[in-house]
Amino acid sequence: MENRFTDNGNGTVQDNLTKLVWKKEDSFQEFKRFITYRQANKYIEKLNEESFAGWDDWRLPSREEAHSLYIQDKSQKVLDKYEMELFIDQVFPAGCGWDTWTSNKRGKITAYTYAFSSGTGGHKDVDDNLNSSLRPVRGTADEAVLKSFGKIKPRKGMFVSDQR
Repeated sequence: MENRFTDNGNGTVQDNLTKLVWKKEDSFQEFKRFITYRQANKYIEKLNEESFAGWDDWRLPSREEAHSLYIQDKSQKVLDKYEMELFIDQVFPAGCGWDTWTSNKRGKITAYTYAFSSGTGGHKDVDDNLNSSLRPVRGTADEAVLKSFGKIKPRKGMFVSDQR
C-alpha cells in the first residue's frame, strides 16, 4: 500500500491500513532509558491524563498490532539507539528502542515484548527493563487486517508455548 503511514504533525502517526494511531516517538526517545512493563503502564496513564495529541485512550499494543508495524522489505529500516536495524517505516524517527511491551500477559509476572529488529517476540519478566520500551497506540484495528500480517516467529531460545 502506497502511503500506508501518515505523519499527523502532532506527535502521532496514522496507519492507513490498520486504522491505528501510533505515538511517533517511543518511550525510549522520550525518557532516554528503557522501562519495565509496570513503568510502561504508568506511561500510558500519563499520556491519557495529559490527553496526548488530544486523545485519552492510549494503550499498550497487542502483539498482533505491534507485528503489523514490522516491514518485510529489508530496504525499509530505521536505526535504533545502538544503530541496529529496525524494520519499521521511516515515518518513525531513528533512535528508538528495539522492542515494545505489549498488552499480552501470562500470569502476573511475564508480559510479551515484540522486537522490530527481527519480527519475533516472547515473554519477559514484567520488572525487566533490558532493551524494553513502549510504542503507545490508540484505536481499533480490523482483526482480518491484523491476521493478514501472518504469524509471529518465536525468538531463538524461547519455547513455542511462550508465544501463546
